[in-house]
Amino acid sequence: MKTYDECRRCFERQAADACTLAKVSRTDRSRVLALVRRKMASFPPDQPPVGMAVAIHEVVRSISGLDDPYAQIKRESNDVCRSCMPLFCEHLAWSLDPFSDAIKLAIAGNVLDFGAYSATRVLERDVLRTVDATMARPLAGDGAKGLREAVKTAEAILYIGDNAGECFLDRLLLECLETDKVTYVVRGGPILNDATVEDARAAGIPEIRPVLDTGDRAPGVLLERCSRRFREAFENSDLVIAKGQGNYESLSGRHDRTYAFLTKVKCAVLARDIGFPEGSNVVRIAGRAIHKKPDSPRSASAHR
Repeated sequence: MKTYDECRRCFERQAADACTLAKVSRTDRSRVLALVRRKMASFPPDQPPVGMAVAIHEVVRSISGLDDPYAQIKRESNDVCRSCMPLFCEHLAWSLDPFSDAIKLAIAGNVLDFGAYSATRVLERDVLRTVDATMARPLAGDGAKGLREAVKTAEAILYIGDNAGECFLDRLLLECLETDKVTYVVRGGPILNDATVEDARAAGIPEIRPVLDTGDRAPGVLLERCSRRFREAFENSDLVIAKGQGNYESLSGRHDRTYAFLTKVKCAVLARDIGFPEGSNVVRIAGRAIHKKPDSPRSASAHR
């Protein structure tokens, strides 16, 4: 996804929010915004917006001296989602279509996105209200059937998470996938309220699936910045399940494997690019189709 003119307002708001969380002085806030505007002026529009987000938060970290302004929000996100898990599990236990509902719950976790929304607190009532609203909407695009078929056909799957707190809801979907072919992916360092290895551990994901980080702290996947270990895992995958807007922004133009984008459409820019109205719960299967490898002669004869 390219960077649109409308993204600039979001960049400035994101920089201002980070300054608030980092508790910088009014003078330093002005310095941050001036530097961000200068970087925006030279940022190539054919690049995904997450590239500009990297630049914004490098400026904030440099001027504030604070490595992780969102640390408190991430802890609150984990605490709130942990406390809500019994309700989510009960819903799936009574669901007539637990796989579809697990996808919706995972998408509902996208509300915990402090890059897209301006907020300074995570409240349980807001999370539950958003989950209720999300569960009431259908899945747009390829839906649960499309994701199920992609997972069934794939031999190596990366599930790229998005935000802290959201990992708890991702765990519910990971459990529904019922396959050992999935590796869960988080960011390589703190940026915004994106999930890191510590957040995956808080949700207990290493207990059920391997966890890998990108080796980079971009709020998306910019492969040229990622570690060799992650790039090798990426090249060896045939399906990438990408949660949230940052992962969509950075991966939606690729056609080298199958991509399953799971996201809530949060703004008019994303709605226009992905082709679904704001507020939609989207499952979009894109990229190259998965083709099952034929059985080797040895394995074929073993079935005779």
